Amino acid sequence: MAPKADFTHAPDSNTLRVLIATDTHLGAHESNAIRKDDAFIAFDEIFATARATRADCVFLAGDVFDINKPSRETLVRSMEILRKYAFGDEAVEMEVVSDGKENFPSRGATRRRDATRQTSFTRSRRKRDEME
Repeated sequence: MAPKADFTHAPDSNTLRVLIATDTHLGAHESNAIRKDDAFIAFDEIFATARATRADCVFLAGDVFDINKPSRETLVRSMEILRKYAFGDEAVEMEVVSDGKENFPSRGATRRRDATRQTSFTRSRRKRDEME
């Protein structure tokens, strides 16, 4: 049996922690008073787990929404969860190791940061590391 993973310490600089979630089907059972929150609870748990395990990124595969034109309520609830876990003030740490002018001809280069929106999984990781 493989040893249980230890997420209490930060990984070394050569480790990339990826959380993969599939088929969240946000908005499923929207008209059912008992089950309408199920997909949103699971979606929240995905990002809570990503933060608790110090994931560097989250890949959402499969059907994120249950239908191709989700209701306004579904979109708003989804955005609230994403804002809760992913947006913040820290810089996004990334490096493009290819020629930006060649790979992004319409922009001339990559945009490392959008001043109005940026992710911050790194922020929550750093703050937890500082507390230890």
